Amino acid sequence: MDRLWTAAAGAGRLAEDLLGLVFPPRSEEGPLREHLPPFCRRCSAPGALLCPRCRESPPPFLWARASYRYSGAVKEAVLGLKYKRQIDRVPWLADLLETGFRTYAASIRWDALVPVPLHPVRERSRGFNQAEEIARVLGNRQGIPVRKALRRIRPTSAQAGLPGIERARNLAGAFQPQRNFDPVGKHLLLIDDVITTGATARECAARLWENGAGTVCVLTVARS
Repeated sequence: MDRLWTAAAGAGRLAEDLLGLVFPPRSEEGPLREHLPPFCRRCSAPGALLCPRCRESPPPFLWARASYRYSGAVKEAVLGLKYKRQIDRVPWLADLLETGFRTYAASIRWDALVPVPLHPVRERSRGFNQAEEIARVLGNRQGIPVRKALRRIRPTSAQAGLPGIERARNLAGAFQPQRNFDPVGKHLLLIDDVITTGATARECAARLWENGAGTVCVLTVARS
């Protein structure tokens, strides 16, 4: 197991060096910070190999992983895409996402990448769903279809700033499976930009599991 962690870390450092040559972060932002072990083997929360929350309430996904820490150039790019409509950030964020895919997810034959959906009102206001944009780039590169398997049926308050228990309450009942997608027996990889408490990932994964998905895992660009 130690050799596997070492190999994964080495691959991540190589990818970071290559990305730094092509997209060097500005000096005031500092270097990219990989999200490296030790972290929870289920939700990737920093610290113990199984965090207290996952021990007490196992998540409905097999695992969640992130490529980088939510700081510096990564944080600026995510915020720029979401709130300043800097769509040119998508290819670089997809590069970072692909680093995590190659490290953690490439060994599984995925039936689809499933972007975490926005509520239609918020998506119209923003002009796009950032999770869907980066998922499409990854899907094209890896030859995996992107499917809108979930829909957000009610608007929710912004998750940022809410404590963990309030995040879960805020999202309760917010997602439903799309009627034109059959998840039964499929291996599905949920895609999002950032994972914080895992409340969104848990809620989305639960809806897919309840409707017969074979495997549900989560991959994000960053972990806060």
